[in-house]
Amino acid sequence: MAIAPDVADEFAIRFHLHPAIKASRLSDGRGVILLLPYARSGLRHHGHPVEIEESVFLAGTDGPRRAVQIVIYGHAREHAKLKWSFGHTPPVAPGARPTRADEPELPL
Repeated sequence: MAIAPDVADEFAIRFHLHPAIKASRLSDGRGVILLLPYARSGLRHHGHPVEIEESVFLAGTDGPRRAVQIVIYGHAREHAKLKWSFGHTPPVAPGARPTRADEPELPL
């Protein structure tokens, strides 16, 4: 099914991350390294560049916390299908786990 020329086709796919997960964009712009409390993982998109943007985690019992999200922007006319993949690497040492004290203060 084709999208009519007068219809907006912009999209954004958002992967909201827990505050304990730290994200760094790869130099080629097509992937992100994810540092989890006891593991390392990554997301790679096979198309548009990925972005890392600010987000807010609202599900905690201790109130809102700063977080990040991975965002893939695009146009549906150009890419009717998107492919991405998650990968996993060996666990990180227990002492490397980030703490709540490492998080910046959330301005509300």
